Amino acid sequence: MIFKNTKILLTIFHDFIILCISFFLALWLRLENQSYNLIDFLWPYMILFATLNFFLLSRFGLYRGIWRYASIQEIFSITKSLFASTLLILAALFLSIRLENIPRSFPLLLFFVSFFAVASPRFIYRILKDKISVSKDFDKVPVIVVGEGDSTELFIRAANREKNSPFRVVAILGSKNKSIGRSIHSIPIISTINSLDNLKNILLKKRLKPQRIIIADHSLDSAQVENLFIFSKINGLAIGKLPQITDFKEASVNKFSTKPIVFEDILGRSQKTHDINKLIEIQDKVILVTGAGGSIGSELSRQILNFKPKKLIIYEQNEYNLYKVLEGLESKNIISILGDVKNKNKMENTIKKYKPQIVFHAAALKHITFVENDPLEALKNNFLSTVELSNICERNKVSKMIFISTDKAVNPSNVMGASKRLCEKYIQMISKNSKTNFKIIRFGNVLGSTGSVIPLFEKQIQKGGPITITHPKVSRFFMTIREAVELVLISSVIKSEKNGSINILEMGEPVKIIDLAEKMIKLIATDKKGKIEIEFTKLRKGEKIREELFYKKEEIKKTSENGILETNTLLFPLIKNDVDKLITTIKNNLTKDSIILLKKNLPEYLTE
Repeated sequence: MIFKNTKILLTIFHDFIILCISFFLALWLRLENQSYNLIDFLWPYMILFATLNFFLLSRFGLYRGIWRYASIQEIFSITKSLFASTLLILAALFLSIRLENIPRSFPLLLFFVSFFAVASPRFIYRILKDKISVSKDFDKVPVIVVGEGDSTELFIRAANREKNSPFRVVAILGSKNKSIGRSIHSIPIISTINSLDNLKNILLKKRLKPQRIIIADHSLDSAQVENLFIFSKINGLAIGKLPQITDFKEASVNKFSTKPIVFEDILGRSQKTHDINKLIEIQDKVILVTGAGGSIGSELSRQILNFKPKKLIIYEQNEYNLYKVLEGLESKNIISILGDVKNKNKMENTIKKYKPQIVFHAAALKHITFVENDPLEALKNNFLSTVELSNICERNKVSKMIFISTDKAVNPSNVMGASKRLCEKYIQMISKNSKTNFKIIRFGNVLGSTGSVIPLFEKQIQKGGPITITHPKVSRFFMTIREAVELVLISSVIKSEKNGSINILEMGEPVKIIDLAEKMIKLIATDKKGKIEIEFTKLRKGEKIREELFYKKEEIKKTSENGILETNTLLFPLIKNDVDKLITTIKNNLTKDSIILLKKNLPEYLTE
């Protein structure tokens, strides 16, 4: 392959000639005019030295590198090759002529002269190319990078090298005052993250006109990200963050895609780091996700694909939602099915045909108001479909089924929460003697999900207000969709003491909705802070002031994973005959009888 590449052949020819010259120059530096006489005798050794280095440099991978990207690795390769070849030439001279007339300093001179001759052209070439590249960057988007670590260095280096890079880094925001005035790849650190008040004046003084802020430091806390977000909005800048550092180890235009900072990233708590290596279990598995067009289901599908399942079956009843989730997923291993989870026959045929090993059941009706107005539909969609799916999984020997529950299932005060609690209890009841591994995962609200207050408040603020809140004391648990789904996936693979256990995601402290609204006003309406009003309506039917994540009598234990709790406590167990009667009344569309039996099966249901 080496000899088929013209550039590599030219590089080899360059090194061969320059090593021969280095051999003579090392002699001349020591012997001056006497070296002309000695070279007549030593020229075979000169050819041997250059030839040895050709093989050694090839062996150490130097000719697989590109001069434009010459780095410390090339220095190591050159050093090892020249050190070995110099020792071999010294040994050859000793064995053949006993080093007669050879100066003792010659090997040392030979090594350093050769090193300079071979290495310097590569690094001069790189410097010149980088300078030329920078000079042509003025049609690119000028950006400020936040952070002074490896991610920033790799990003700047890649932006300088890659001619198709969309960005031109003009300044850096560091994290320490002592870093101000220093630079990374000639890009100055002009201020710190904690001195944003003076940043605008600094930019004006230095005549810098950035159009975007890019966060490269993933260790920033939520307050720092919030301040950067506000600064960018006030000054008309876009703001985004880089992927993880590993995405910048190769120069490619695809590595410059940044994720925009959205309200959910700021309003949510700081995300904890989790060991996602445990999710290797998902690899090469056939996985089915119900409700794949919803906020949780679509994020589940996206994250599952990162672990290369054998097949991912996305099952969704809404045609538009199915289209949207497919649009965002790029894989040949996806099978999309337009279908309703209430359609027992279609669900069974799907599982029989594709034989999934893992089923994530995320399909559900979640809007409290709609469900309160049509409780039978909620019982059909949330409870009956879960009953049927659980039985289908058992009959078809599905290895694992994960049911997505909610904090509203704890002491439920509405039909939506009650239907989810009924599912929890049913799964716990059938899991005792089941070969299918059932798991229930319970968590609170996710920021940005369908029906979340975030888009509602955003619209109200953009219209100039008012923001409407049901009660001044109402609070909820909040987590970003991304973190919630990551924890769901980790929960699905960690071992549990019993089949049918409930994993509870630690949601932190509940957030007051009024505090959330005030923060959003601060973030969005930077020029209307005094104009946006907050109005209180009243609690909707079935709505609680504060949600709970577990029952007081549940025995809660920590799991092996930070942020995930577990309970195996079976409170108010179901009586099979009563459940069977409820299932029959639901199938027969008997709304009143279904509600009566629902309350009988759920003594924990807090009705008015």
